[in-house]
Amino acid sequence: MEENRVSNIMCWFRQRFRKQRNELDQDNPCKHSPTGNSTLSKPICSPGHSICKPHCGSSCSVESSVSSSSSSFPSHKSSIAAKSSSSEHSLPSELFSSFRSTRSYDVCVCHNDKDIDQAQNLAFFLEDPSKGLRCYLQERDCPLGGAVSTELLQAVHDSHCWVLLITPNFLNDDWCLYQMHQVLSEGPMSQRIIPAVLNMPRSELPQELRFVFTVDFNRNKEVGYNQVYKTVIHYLKDIIDKERLCKLSQSESRE
Repeated sequence: MEENRVSNIMCWFRQRFRKQRNELDQDNPCKHSPTGNSTLSKPICSPGHSICKPHCGSSCSVESSVSSSSSSFPSHKSSIAAKSSSSEHSLPSELFSSFRSTRSYDVCVCHNDKDIDQAQNLAFFLEDPSKGLRCYLQERDCPLGGAVSTELLQAVHDSHCWVLLITPNFLNDDWCLYQMHQVLSEGPMSQRIIPAVLNMPRSELPQELRFVFTVDFNRNKEVGYNQVYKTVIHYLKDIIDKERLCKLSQSESRE
């Protein structure tokens, strides 16, 4: 009697647990790997599954959002790279020549301290990525503790061209006149000297600059800035062409 009673009770428990397990399997929409192990494998849910339970749906939505956000980054980076590449290709070929690298600066802006704003505006225009020039400004590029005369001479020597921002302040500054004479001695009668007149008539130019073509900033500064830029590019192109012809003639003479 006792053995039959225990057997009936065990049978009832087995049937009860088997029914609960079947109900759980029917309620769970996630697929499990068909292995013979008793340990359940990690559920695999497709992103955006409409019948996933809350705990499954949250993980699916997170994975989906991460995937979509990460896929957006490459396109953003590629657009930046394409923009940078197009900007470089639009620059004149003279800016990529080996001759240009022989000096640290393309333009040395010589100016009076009171005209620093005007000098900075010109330098920022020339240094814009669409222009690509390298400018020297004493207040920005001169190392602290250096002798003024030495640094000015070095800047003049280490620049392809020189812009003399001629103003009444410039003409009353001994250091500016000193720098002007250094420029004239470095590249006399050349395209490297670019006097730019501002806040004064051309008739008041120093005698030393009367024979040099002058850019007028009084009428339209934007036009004047573009004239300075074109003058620098033209100088680089002219020198590069001369060097190319010189090398070509030398190679022909050797043959």
